[in-house]
Amino acid sequence: MNLTLVKSSLPYLIVLMGVFGAVNNLTAQKLPSGYQSEHQKVQVVVSPQVELISVIQAIGNYRDILPFLISDLEFSYKEHVLEHFSPFGGHAAVKMFDRLSAQPRKLNFSAPSNIMLFTDLELQLRKDIELDEFVVNRIDGKDSLEVFLGLLRDFVEVSDIGSFFQKHEPYYQSIINSSISQIGSLNYIQELEDFYGVSQHAYHIVLVSLYPSLGFGNSLLRLNGKREIYNVMGAGSLEEGVPFFGDEKYFKYMIRHEFSHPFVNPLTEMHRDMIMPYSENFESLPENARQGVCGEWEECINEFIIRAITTWLAQQESETLGDWAYEKEKSRGVVYLDKLLEKIEAYQNNRIQYPTLKDYYPKLLKVFMDSNH
Repeated sequence: MNLTLVKSSLPYLIVLMGVFGAVNNLTAQKLPSGYQSEHQKVQVVVSPQVELISVIQAIGNYRDILPFLISDLEFSYKEHVLEHFSPFGGHAAVKMFDRLSAQPRKLNFSAPSNIMLFTDLELQLRKDIELDEFVVNRIDGKDSLEVFLGLLRDFVEVSDIGSFFQKHEPYYQSIINSSISQIGSLNYIQELEDFYGVSQHAYHIVLVSLYPSLGFGNSLLRLNGKREIYNVMGAGSLEEGVPFFGDEKYFKYMIRHEFSHPFVNPLTEMHRDMIMPYSENFESLPENARQGVCGEWEECINEFIIRAITTWLAQQESETLGDWAYEKEKSRGVVYLDKLLEKIEAYQNNRIQYPTLKDYYPKLLKVFMDSNH
């Protein structure tokens, strides 16, 4: 036995034993039910679980480590959060989150909201979904996830976050209603399921006041093989002192983009052996794409394909919106865009032969085998 390893691990083991002891003695305090309204079969919600993790992010070191992932706007709800929860900044749940979020590709970006969607209102792992191994690995595995959820349950208890949520229910409902008024009449579910050729279980827009103007395309795979799809998004501005999550054009862009990730990402993963031999092409991508759009080859493939699809959808709606979307993606360094648009047009013109994007996907991926953009 390596005694050095045992000695170095001892403090961590003692902490874990203490955590499990505290968790076992803790009577779970259930979070209040989510706040939501339905629009065109899309659930527009404020999720207590995601709101909880955003509070953890706001009172810890996350705002210093990744400041662009926490809102820098000043508004009353944010002030209430900091006033109520800052005294708990030294809680073990915050400390564990800070440690993991400071590591590259660990508990940061889309992972925090995704792991919270794995849970029910008692912060227990749901039994009706399959855990995403990639996401779970970003919190160092299932055992580490269970420890973290135990700490969060203690945080819920000592901070009385349930009462805080209930007190702010009118605020949550107001941002939901305001967002629904901006979404417009487009049936996004029908549009996307017609394009991809498959249906999913449910679609949600999760509004997070403490996040800036960004979106995360999270999803959960249910045991029946269909997905719950989530667009977790923040607000880019204020209207009368309240976070404003976007106008109709912005919602169209965000919904099409973030709802597309759960359709596209699994297809890229399925064909990883086909694309990874060409990963050296990543270095030839424009710097603004590598820095602001995607940080690795597989991620770039997902982003470029989704941005081409959403541009194509915008072009079908109107020339003006299509031109806006095209120029937006070009300015972000999305090369291969013209070739991908050609492939997407070919896919649409041959839907009898390719009823789903999955059927056509290998042809789409061939675009990335050429280093000439």
